[in-house]
Amino acid sequence: MAPVSHNRGRRSGRTAFAAAGTVVVLGLTGCSTLSGLLPGGGDEEEPSPEPTESVAAAPLLEEALADLADYPALTATGQVAQTVGADVQDTSLTVADSGATDGTIRANGNEGEIIDVDGRTYVRATEDFWLDRGVFGPDSDDFEDNWVRASASQVGIEPGAVLAPPVLAEILGGLEVEEEDAVKENLDGTLTYRIDLAGERDQVWINAETDQIQRIAIEELVPEGAETGPQVRLDLAQADQPAVEELYAGLVTTVEEELASSRDARIEVAWQGEPNMSCGEGPNCTWSGTAYDASGADGGSVSVRMDVTFTNDELGEQQCSDSGTLEAGGTLELSCGADYNNSESADTADQERSVDGSAQLSTRGMTDEEQESVLAALGEQREATLSGGADDEESGEATDGESAEETEGSGN
Repeated sequence: MAPVSHNRGRRSGRTAFAAAGTVVVLGLTGCSTLSGLLPGGGDEEEPSPEPTESVAAAPLLEEALADLADYPALTATGQVAQTVGADVQDTSLTVADSGATDGTIRANGNEGEIIDVDGRTYVRATEDFWLDRGVFGPDSDDFEDNWVRASASQVGIEPGAVLAPPVLAEILGGLEVEEEDAVKENLDGTLTYRIDLAGERDQVWINAETDQIQRIAIEELVPEGAETGPQVRLDLAQADQPAVEELYAGLVTTVEEELASSRDARIEVAWQGEPNMSCGEGPNCTWSGTAYDASGADGGSVSVRMDVTFTNDELGEQQCSDSGTLEAGGTLELSCGADYNNSESADTADQERSVDGSAQLSTRGMTDEEQESVLAALGEQREATLSGGADDEESGEATDGESAEETEGSGN
């Protein structure tokens, strides 16, 4: 009655996600370099300096950052890399003050759509996109043109964590101004002031007419509480209200209609050792195994599902499933069973029956409970963004005779 199990590995050959067994039952049974992101790197034409005319850098930057922090949303277009020395990828993003994001990322000819909802990053791309990044999972075959939850290390950036306007303003505000004066420069035909920050090549360009930040080139954009961050070279602009409304409407539709079938690539799930299959009279069969983190992820958890199919040539198929949450670096015990409950005459009771079993591991990028939570969060974030968020609270109480509803509506 000992099971015979065979594991089938993915392309990497490192892990096994699907398993099979048989039990005989008696009786009733291009790459780019980061130099292109930096001033003076790559083939991009650099800003040409105008005749030197300087202004005090610190107050100019302070005013621009205060303005940035109040953006309901921004657009960011340019290049990002996970860290200094990593591959460069082109990106175009719209990021709300809540961190809600929609956009695209592209590297080595492979483009993916990227969204950020309530602190969760998802990408929809072709199989080549994931292969290019060396990302595998038990359900990699389902990654093609499907939303997949991913980590910043896999896609190069977690937009909401570093590019939400108030967050970005805070990060930039924490960088020391290196040169006392800002230098006037012609940036792509627009007159700007360049401010050199205290980093090897950290710079900010501020539009001389609007006093808004037009471009940033930062070697390491580190969010609060983190040790590292992406390198960026991005052109920034304030997004208008129609763009904000379109952003939230699109994200709500995606969460409602598409993320329930999403996958999760943040942890590479595989069988630890050989799963076990056993059958008794009935045939009543049980499959059990241990899933584990084969990637050594730094943190987080992933929802894992095991689907098992038992097959007998005469009795047909029976199926069962089990699911649970796998923590990074941990293991997850999974087990389920199915009973054919076959009734036979006495003359066939002692015949042997062969039952085959196979199991497939898969992941879920969003559970039903998480979907409800994210939709509720997006609704609150949209309302806050379009009404001005904290600005309304700071402006004081509503005047006598003016309802709270009217006050809120006036922000739209």
